[in-house]
Amino acid sequence: MHVAAIVDGILDGLPQKFTGLVKNLDTTGLSPASFLGFLSSLKALLNEIGREAFVATISQFDETAKVIEHAGQQHRFKMDSEKDWLTPFGAVSIERGYYQPDQGGQGVVPLDVRCGMVDRYMTPDLEEHCAFAATMLVPKEIHDLFAKMLPQAPSLKAIQRVIGDAGGFAEANAEEVEQAMRQEAPLSQDGDKLVVSWDGKPVPLREKGTKPGRPPERPGIRDGSESPTSWKEAGVATVSIYGDLSEVDGQPIRLDARYLARMPEPGMATLQRTLQSVVEDLLVTRAFAQVAVICDGKRSIWNTASQAPVFQGATLILDFYHAAQHLSKAAEAIFGKDSAFATKWFKDYRERMQLEPEGTRAAIRSMRYYRQKLRRKSHRRLVVTGVIRFFTGNLARMKYAEFLSQGLPIGSGPVEAACKTLVGARLVRSGMRWSRKGGQLVLNLRAHYLSNRWNVFWKTYLASRVA
Repeated sequence: MHVAAIVDGILDGLPQKFTGLVKNLDTTGLSPASFLGFLSSLKALLNEIGREAFVATISQFDETAKVIEHAGQQHRFKMDSEKDWLTPFGAVSIERGYYQPDQGGQGVVPLDVRCGMVDRYMTPDLEEHCAFAATMLVPKEIHDLFAKMLPQAPSLKAIQRVIGDAGGFAEANAEEVEQAMRQEAPLSQDGDKLVVSWDGKPVPLREKGTKPGRPPERPGIRDGSESPTSWKEAGVATVSIYGDLSEVDGQPIRLDARYLARMPEPGMATLQRTLQSVVEDLLVTRAFAQVAVICDGKRSIWNTASQAPVFQGATLILDFYHAAQHLSKAAEAIFGKDSAFATKWFKDYRERMQLEPEGTRAAIRSMRYYRQKLRRKSHRRLVVTGVIRFFTGNLARMKYAEFLSQGLPIGSGPVEAACKTLVGARLVRSGMRWSRKGGQLVLNLRAHYLSNRWNVFWKTYLASRVA
């Protein structure tokens, strides 16, 4: 490489250009307006130098031989081919040699191969910026943001292609990505309690559904009962490692977590397969003092938890805050809404459920006592009966004082928060409707970002592009 010649070519004229910037600032004087103008001009100059340096340097690595070996075949130079690449400094045009195999077939551009730019328009760093931004923003927002930050923003089509490529890789190569996570970003080794949770979050699908609301009273106001949007439940799961109790509130400290998410599907089948595979690998490779499953009261969830072999022997915990909501309904039904007695009774038994080994049974006994005072077949009595039935059916999963004494959390707050942040904040915005495939592409990327394992995922993706 002719390094000296490259440097001389890049620096040629730079002193004069920079001198002009400084003189202009000196002439106008420093003010907020001239300061911004100087920044803009300096940025433009540095980007210009960046483009020149990029082209001059990378072009030196183009193949010059007339005949090369590639993929076990002999290729001959056919022509120079020009291609536009988008770099952080702006768009550049690169001239590269194109080689064709003697036996016919797909040709090769050695410079593209050496740079990892085969079938690429954006440089890999810009691709990552697009994919990473897609975990938080829609393509139009990414384009507008980059238009403010870069000399030239990628087009919406280019951004969407990156999302499709990266999210599609995560989907099609889930086992490869998971293996990389296990090797390079395993869950924290410091904690000895493994806690698993899963739940659902409705998302708007680009599929026909039932229109919400009451039917129209006058004919012709609304045609039909179908809506172009249907809401169905995406699945979200968390795999968390907990350590010692906090000195502040006495609750177990969550040290690390992995997030998983799938677009709506019957029985959350794919989510469960992935989740159970992650848990199984953890149980094989390390020992835990406690393994727990914490979820809300859906019967389908507990059917899965009790039947899956990987959860056999795990402590099953009904989310305490879900239980407290039922207790609150019973308090209102017994004493009346906004009643001081209802508030006191609820707080007393909520605390007893947490602190006393028989606290949940005590709450059931109290509800049965007050139920006798309510009119038969009344709505209030039916509510109390329903809460009693719910508590009785989940009694083994509501031993909260025992769970806390074992250093286990009793709330599914992390997975509920994940439903909001992973799915809700990104897929449930005003006017959004998703195809199942398109939504999954985004969830694949966002889950790695929120799990703080983006770098491992992107490294694995890049390796696949240059292999």
